[in-house]
Amino acid sequence: MSCDGFEKFVLGEWPIEQFQTHMQECGECHTAFHKDKKLLDFGRSLKTNVETPYLWSRIQKELDRESTRVRTSDNYRQWIFRLAAIIFLAVGIGILVQMSNHKTESGLLAESALKKVESQEKEYEAAIKKLESFAVPQLSQLDQELMLLYRDRLETIDTQIEHCKEALAMNPANAHIRRYLLAALRDKKETLKEIMELS
Repeated sequence: MSCDGFEKFVLGEWPIEQFQTHMQECGECHTAFHKDKKLLDFGRSLKTNVETPYLWSRIQKELDRESTRVRTSDNYRQWIFRLAAIIFLAVGIGILVQMSNHKTESGLLAESALKKVESQEKEYEAAIKKLESFAVPQLSQLDQELMLLYRDRLETIDTQIEHCKEALAMNPANAHIRRYLLAALRDKKETLKEIMELS
């Protein structure tokens, strides 16, 4: 995408009014906005699912491991990045807990919905692969503290993606784990974009 208007809007650099005006003139941003909205609407429409055994304990272990890795530092940026990762995990866990409290008839995705979600996941993974080919080399050009922060953030996201994929291997039609995986993939994509913008 050659126009960065949509990214500025998503990152909060542009208010909604400015972006709406820009979107009337920019087809790229208009398409990106509506594609993102369609994906989020689709994610919200997914049914909740049956509980997946041991997912909570794995997430809790990862939170415990992450908290032991936090180092004391005066640099407020380091605290902000780590806090953002913890908030991301807490929101994900909150969504999982909330979803598990609402029972549905089956809690599983229909085959057609599952194919759509898998297609969206593949699109995110393809975009992430392209972004990684540019962002990873640029990561080493950042100052050391910032580089370490972004590496930690990417490792945390990668761990959550791996846990989701492990859980989905046992229960591929699990709606809320699919939703959590999509959120993690989106977070990784946005993090890689941030790295490219900083270089």
